Amino acid sequence: MKKNYKNKILGMSVAAAMLLSSNVYAGKIIGVDAGTPHTLTEPLPTQYGFGGWNLGNVDVRMVNAETGEATGLTFNESNGTYDIMTYGDSFRSDITETNGGTVMGILKGKDWPVGEPAGIKVVNDDAGTAQSGKSPNCIMTTSYLDEVDSGTGESGYLDIYDKNPDGIAVPTVCSSPFQSHKRFKINMQPASVFAFDEFTRYGKPIDLVFNLDTEDNSTAARRYQVFSKINNYTDMRLDGYMIELLDENGTKVTADNKIKFSLDISTKESDESGYEAVFAHGLWGPKDTKHEPPHFETDGFFSSVRAGFVQEGNDTQELIGGPDTLGSNYVDLFGIWLPSKWVPYGIFWDDDNDPTTDAELVAFWGTTPVEANDPNAVPAWHKGQADGWAEPSAEELLTWMADPLYSLGKIEDTLNLGPNYVVEVGQNSTIGKTFTIRITPRVAPDANQTAPSYIDANGDYIMPPTDYNGTVAKLVISPAPEFTIGADLSVGVADTNVTGASPDVNDTIVVVITADSGDEENLTLTETDVNSSIFVGSIGTDANSVTADGTVNVVNGTVVTATYGALTATTTATDGTTVTPPPSDDLNPSSGGGGCTYNPNSKNFDMMFLVMMALGLLYPFRRRFIK
Repeated sequence: MKKNYKNKILGMSVAAAMLLSSNVYAGKIIGVDAGTPHTLTEPLPTQYGFGGWNLGNVDVRMVNAETGEATGLTFNESNGTYDIMTYGDSFRSDITETNGGTVMGILKGKDWPVGEPAGIKVVNDDAGTAQSGKSPNCIMTTSYLDEVDSGTGESGYLDIYDKNPDGIAVPTVCSSPFQSHKRFKINMQPASVFAFDEFTRYGKPIDLVFNLDTEDNSTAARRYQVFSKINNYTDMRLDGYMIELLDENGTKVTADNKIKFSLDISTKESDESGYEAVFAHGLWGPKDTKHEPPHFETDGFFSSVRAGFVQEGNDTQELIGGPDTLGSNYVDLFGIWLPSKWVPYGIFWDDDNDPTTDAELVAFWGTTPVEANDPNAVPAWHKGQADGWAEPSAEELLTWMADPLYSLGKIEDTLNLGPNYVVEVGQNSTIGKTFTIRITPRVAPDANQTAPSYIDANGDYIMPPTDYNGTVAKLVISPAPEFTIGADLSVGVADTNVTGASPDVNDTIVVVITADSGDEENLTLTETDVNSSIFVGSIGTDANSVTADGTVNVVNGTVVTATYGALTATTTATDGTTVTPPPSDDLNPSSGGGGCTYNPNSKNFDMMFLVMMALGLLYPFRRRFIK
């Protein structure tokens, strides 16, 4: 790392900005200014960009990333310091009613070391936005950059001191690269729609309050791009929202040059405008033709048409999203804006073998847009629009089950809506020391509150059979048709006619693994669950010459064969640095699908769903007889 790099990293000076006061309240929000050195520990870590988000109605809780339980660590809401975190630690910021203790929204951020509490920072005067024409000021999440995006060639995550004592964490700023975790996410809670207004159908507000910098005496208005998502965890379908700007007294300021919304997030025609509130581009959106390299090389998994809501309210203090949609197939697939209790399940592929990055969606459980008006349609596994909503083959599903790079999880980006807008704050003492961004969800009409196709009358998920009743055994090996020397090989078998199988325990079978270079190994596969008839296992590979050592010994070009009875499956060793993808679409993801949320701590199928995923799914025609 270059020694002068620290001088280029944005930093913060919270104490002076918070303690000094003035009678003039200009448009600058307290935050981090360009050129200020970044301090990670003195002696405790301090949230980068702290001070702009007013925490008067926020309870920051340090929790376990996996369980959500309290860790005993604390965050100091007065100065932004927090106890030293480690792997597995995370946080949640509960946003309560302004005059009460009811939690209306939960702000979630990236787990440490990618992000830090409290979850929102304010960045001022980022000159790096000049090229894009976007605002040099922004309100964004408290995330950090990896070794690619840090600009240093080294990881900029918060664990940098564990790896390199001379390193420095590199936070995201307004101009940080595409998909560098800039949006904070607010999970709107059931309390926000409890006793909603029957006439307007609006619920109760979620208030984000921000502190103005009392030292700033400039007269020019400042534009802040808001990088956020509002996510439906209300337990009801929504068909829109309202976002308002309020002064310190909680009232709308209507005069010019005070505070207002702008839907123009960029002054350059080549960039996307901010007129829309959208779901993930990797699920709904066209392939990218504006950037090099392209942000998205293929159309969205579900559609090439953006999904989301139309926004109205430019140059006003009130921004309305919905009920008009952008015309995609979202409603045909899932109905109007899904609540979290009905989030669909999908199969994800960790294409880069990195759990910190988003995985690719390869299939979803549900019905297709073609079946939208068919009352007899029942859920099944389907690929995306590019594959004509085809059902995966038996071999594909078995391969995905056996390979640890595939996992089953919730497609949470079907809940997560990203409004695009700018808040323009002008100099005006009538605004006060603070202003509020107020978000209020709107409940969809009663007629639209029906459950999706994969939810039964009791509100439970309709899942496939848990056993395999096929008449023909299946055998797969992956990666295939090639694998990198040193990689593990995954093997899967589906067979209901295993000799001596017990109805009470997880049985095992033996598959013979041979290499045409002369090695032969016996690999034991274990049944995924009692009577599932699905058997999986893995074996390592290396270039050693030892045989019968529990590892397949290969050289470049070695053909490895798995044999089970009369069945065989093959793959070929390569000394390349990456695995060559299969030439056929049969075993490859059907679309980009980037941006899909899944559990990065789970590299394999969750056991409960592994059973439901069992080879009953490999014969999806059985679903047609399930009523």
